[in-house]
Amino acid sequence: MGSKVIVTGATGMLGRDICLAFSGTNEVISERIDITGREAFLEYVRSHAPQAIINTAAIADVDRCEREPAEAFRVNAEGARNVAAAAAAVKAVLIHISTDYVFDGEKAGGRAYTEDDGTRPLSVYGESKLAAEKYITSSGCSYAIIRSSWMFGAGGKNFVDSVIEAAQKCGKVRAISEKYGGPTYTADLAEAIRALAGKMAAGGAKPGIYNISNSGICSRYQFAKEILDFCGLTAEVVPITAKEAGGPAVRPRTTELDNSKIEGVLGYKLRHYTEAFKEYIMRKRGNKV
Repeated sequence: MGSKVIVTGATGMLGRDICLAFSGTNEVISERIDITGREAFLEYVRSHAPQAIINTAAIADVDRCEREPAEAFRVNAEGARNVAAAAAAVKAVLIHISTDYVFDGEKAGGRAYTEDDGTRPLSVYGESKLAAEKYITSSGCSYAIIRSSWMFGAGGKNFVDSVIEAAQKCGKVRAISEKYGGPTYTADLAEAIRALAGKMAAGGAKPGIYNISNSGICSRYQFAKEILDFCGLTAEVVPITAKEAGGPAVRPRTTELDNSKIEGVLGYKLRHYTEAFKEYIMRKRGNKV
């Protein structure tokens, strides 16, 4: 792409991998910046005059959003509106990270969700992220909204690490068995976003919404068993319901994402999540892959 790129939320799990993916051929600006101050953020963006802004900043703790709805909307929705306004003002492309939680998980036959399917979030988190999407699509900026799911990667709290830690400390892992989704490695997601940004800059991809996730879906119960099998850990994996897991937020039942659109643009399919999580663990152990 060879551009100046601002990355918000650069210290987060996905933000870090975005910075790594884009840093080879771009000038990446990753200073900590508050997206909730409209005028201050606009001034910041104008001072750098980027060609692209990648917004990964968000409150992603689903239960926290349920407990603090005003804060969730302030950051996830109004913050995104500020970013979109700034992108429009300097004519930068905005790449914004959204979520599978904009869906209710009840699509007939458990089929995968396309970008054109109707939305119906069940949680404050999902509602705030959907509000962000609506702000962006009406902002007048050129944009790509990325819907992804069940992220794991270096530099942040994630399910893979939690499973391994629980197994080592307690010898038992409790995992929900009735909800299904697609685990996504942030390194793979960041590389796909980098490739999409390049296509957009060259006119080979249109603005719009894109689903991007690793291939395959599972329950967290199944995922936990796969993680422990790969690590050679013999802890007990106990299947539980969402109600037993607790927490105020309702999660969708099945949110497999149809990646046909992004596959057509990029010309490749993201690898299966089982390959991805194994690489993540190997890298974390310091082994070559």
